[in-house]
This record gives sequence, C-alpha cells and structure tokens, in this order.
Amino acid sequence: MAFTHIWHQLHLHRQKISFAVLLFVLMAGTTQVQAQNQKVMGENKPGYDEKRIHYGFYLGMSYSKYYIEHSQAYVDQITNGTKVNTMNSLGFYPGLVLNVRLFEYLDARFVPGVGFYGRSIDFERNVEGEEGGNFDNTTFASPVIELPLLLKYRAKRRGNFRMYMVGGVKASRMLGNTTHTQNGNLLQVNRNDLSIEYGVGLDIFYPFFKFAPELRYSHGLMDQKSTAGGEYSPLIDRMTTRNVSLIFHFE
Repeated sequence: MAFTHIWHQLHLHRQKISFAVLLFVLMAGTTQVQAQNQKVMGENKPGYDEKRIHYGFYLGMSYSKYYIEHSQAYVDQITNGTKVNTMNSLGFYPGLVLNVRLFEYLDARFVPGVGFYGRSIDFERNVEGEEGGNFDNTTFASPVIELPLLLKYRAKRRGNFRMYMVGGVKASRMLGNTTHTQNGNLLQVNRNDLSIEYGVGLDIFYPFFKFAPELRYSHGLMDQKSTAGGEYSPLIDRMTTRNVSLIFHFE
C-alpha cells in the first residue's frame, strides 16, 4: 500500500514537472516572438528602401595632394639641382545627394559639391655656398566644382545598420588661378580633371533621417601639369590628384 502511495506521488510530481517544462517552453516562445515584434517595431524608417528617389546633403573633409612622376631632367640634376616634394593638405567640401534606386541592393548616386583644397608642392633649390637651400612653396588653393557619379552596392539591412560600397567617376574643374608666380612663372596646372572614386560606408537609420559616414578614395586620371610651361615644369613628367576623404551624409 505504501509503495502504491509513493508511486502515485511520483506520478503527480512528474506531471507537475512536465507541465512546468511545457509552460516554460511556451513562455520562452512567446517572449521570443514579442522580442522579434519589438525589434521590427523599433526599426527606424522601415520603408526607406522602397522609395525610388532620396535626397540629402553631405559634409566632407579630405587629405589631398598632387602625385608627381619626375622627369629624366629631374633625375639628371638631382645631385646639385632642385628637389621636388609634394605635401598633404587638409580640404573641406559640402554638397548635395541625389540617390536613385536601381535594383534591390544597387543605387545610382549623383553627389555634386564644391571642394576647397590647397595642394602644395615644395621646390628646394640647392645654391652653391649655402646650406639648406632655398624653398619655393607652390600652393594651388582654389575652389573646385566636383561632379561625382557613383554606384552604391548595399548589404542586407541589419536592424538600423547597413554596410555599403561605392564606386564610380568624378569630373571636376578648378575655378581659381592655375598659375603660380613668384618672381616669374614657376608652374601652371590644368583646370579640368577626371578621377576614379571608390570607398566604403555605413548607413545608420534614425527616426527622422539616415546618417552615413563614408571613407572614399579618389585617384586622378588626367595629367594636371599644363603644357603652358613654367620654370619648374621640365622637372615634372606627370602630376595627378590624390584624395582621401571622410564624408558625412544626411539623407
């Protein structure tokens, strides 16, 4: 009789344990569903990617310089002649954004802007009998109209974040003075340029706008040394632009 009572008690406890486990599983499942619903409800601007066209603006900072390929004349006179060195300079540029959705993960972007750069070249002339030489700092500080046309490949959105890559071309035109003179014509540069642009960025979705920091590189394709000549022109075979930019988009 005692054995039967014990077995009955164990059976009741087993039923209670089974019920508790089932209740826990149901509660866990309900909690998970609620969490997923809250995640969806907490996703900022959920229908953003369904719109075909987006507008915005951006602010950018860049390190810019001329990349120089020396001529044979430079090599022949380097021992007792003039040394040519380029310098990185900090620039700033604002602009506008027109983004057009092409496919599910691919956009076209037209991002015109105005750049304010000061690309510098140092010419160190060795003078016989003097130590250290004489320096001519040639700086072309001028506003530049820039017209980048880019493709943007977007990764799948994860909550309120998404990585992306951009690439394309940029046409630009210098508006200011293209001739550096200091007691004579030292060097002249061309106004027009065409560059390859590529970079990576991160879309961050907020309740009322999208913020996207982007790191972009620019490699100039056109020779910026003018054929008009200049005192230092024979020392340079070819010079192109280089930019490394940190850009903040607001869309």
